[in-house]
Amino acid sequence: MSAKKRASVQPLSGLDAAFVYLEAAGTPMHVGGLMLLDRPKVGRAGFTAHLRAHLAQRLPKAKALRRILQPAPFAMDHPHWVDATDFDLDQHLSTHHLPKPGSEAQLLAVVARLHAKPLDRSRPLWELHVIEGLADGSVAVFALLHHALLDGQGAVALARVLLDIAPGVPIPAHTAHPRPVPSVPRKASAYARVSSALLGLPQSLRDAWSAAPQMIESLRDSVMLAPRTPFNVQVGPARRVAIGSVPFADVRRIAKHFAVSTNDVVMALCGAALRDYLLRRKALPRTSLVAAMPISLRANGDSEANNQVSMAQCALRTEIADPVERLQAIAQSTRRIKQQVGLLRGLIPTDFPGLAAPLWASGLSRVWASGHLAEKLPALANLVISNVPGSPVPLYLAGARMRASFPISIVTHGLALNITVQSYAGQLDIGIVSDRDAVRNPAIVLHGIEHAVQVLLGKIDP
Repeated sequence: MSAKKRASVQPLSGLDAAFVYLEAAGTPMHVGGLMLLDRPKVGRAGFTAHLRAHLAQRLPKAKALRRILQPAPFAMDHPHWVDATDFDLDQHLSTHHLPKPGSEAQLLAVVARLHAKPLDRSRPLWELHVIEGLADGSVAVFALLHHALLDGQGAVALARVLLDIAPGVPIPAHTAHPRPVPSVPRKASAYARVSSALLGLPQSLRDAWSAAPQMIESLRDSVMLAPRTPFNVQVGPARRVAIGSVPFADVRRIAKHFAVSTNDVVMALCGAALRDYLLRRKALPRTSLVAAMPISLRANGDSEANNQVSMAQCALRTEIADPVERLQAIAQSTRRIKQQVGLLRGLIPTDFPGLAAPLWASGLSRVWASGHLAEKLPALANLVISNVPGSPVPLYLAGARMRASFPISIVTHGLALNITVQSYAGQLDIGIVSDRDAVRNPAIVLHGIEHAVQVLLGKIDP
């Protein structure tokens, strides 16, 4: 990217910047999406060239994909997004060919290898990998996007810019574009933010002091310590990936019959699969596994391309053998979580002052990794489970119908397993990512989820 025309500078929020600082611990902080497309109808140039032309047309509408990460002067503030109006699209688009027979195992090996590599910070933090050679003639597109850019719901909003509801028919503009974000003058941004933080410190302390009793009481009643499991380990550089789908109608039927939410059912399915997985390995703790569950802090209608998310603890009640009793216990827990989030939504921080944060925050991440602290300190969760709403209708990428869209998320030290679920066109697409050594075959967990659906359906009266 030799010639850059920088139009504006936008400071990262503290939460966005945290995903940059966490990479100092040696764990890439990008999310991925594996899209399986029906056999594309393209000419001799191939699908990659067709996709390149599509991206060149749509990228002006996807501002988040045209941003370069730039450090603040003297590390006095969080990094900044700099809009680049001239960049090389070919640096973000590549093609991979599977050898015969083009199996799913070969596809997932390529995805795991690509997902383990950090993104190049000298360029906009995203990549698209076209993977050809699948046995059935379909094409896979693996998209990588740094989490500093946006959260799960923001990713869906951004996907609307690139995807169509029919070949050549974009999603309506009123749902496709994020709200414009005012640019910040480049010279004043870092110093102005530091000055603002210092000047506002007295009021911030007063606000925190007044809110402290409510927050302390809520934390005292809700914070759990998770038992030790094979997932609470230091992660290495390699990953394993598993993908699969279950009918959304089955999940909705279970939720309706037992008067719980579909998210409750998702958590119960994961809990059942993990219980069986650990039982077979004689590693199931006597107390419940705890999932870190991302919760959105977005207001309705907000599709701004940034992070507005926090984490809640959800007990998976893996100590309960009966699947229906476990589902109902999880539903009781999530109702309490919703109440707590409703009370504290305005108090949950999504930003923090950036004064020297690139130094101290990255330093803390390096200490966390080098000291293997995730294996020494009490665990607050055993894994991450995320449930992201997607499109209820089929979508198209560069004219090719997308038959599935599997979310591929992040593992970090102490959380070596991640299960992310996304609804799409009548199904729930499941992506499981693990550290290579912590979970050697994540497909076992996936099959456990599929089996758990059938078990709960069997509990419903005909």
